[in-house]
Amino acid sequence: MTPSEAAMLRAVPAIPRDGDRPVFREPWEARAFAMTLALHEKGLLDWPEWAQALGREIAAAGPDDGSGYYEHWLAALEKLAAAKGL
Repeated sequence: MTPSEAAMLRAVPAIPRDGDRPVFREPWEARAFAMTLALHEKGLLDWPEWAQALGREIAAAGPDDGSGYYEHWLAALEKLAAAKGL
């Protein structure tokens, strides 16, 4: 793990880990992650728009401990997919 990856994980302590690597708590989290990657690979979303959408969801939720990260992820994915008619 790079120093910047380690710093990001320390910034969000509630993300579950297996040692020093993040893991998914629930199968739906992994599926949401995989769907996002698949949409990017198909050219249906780009990383800057994804980062903006996820950032908006996190900001709208206000301060938290990071435990709802994938709920924010899923909300961003749903809104982007709906806006693009996917």
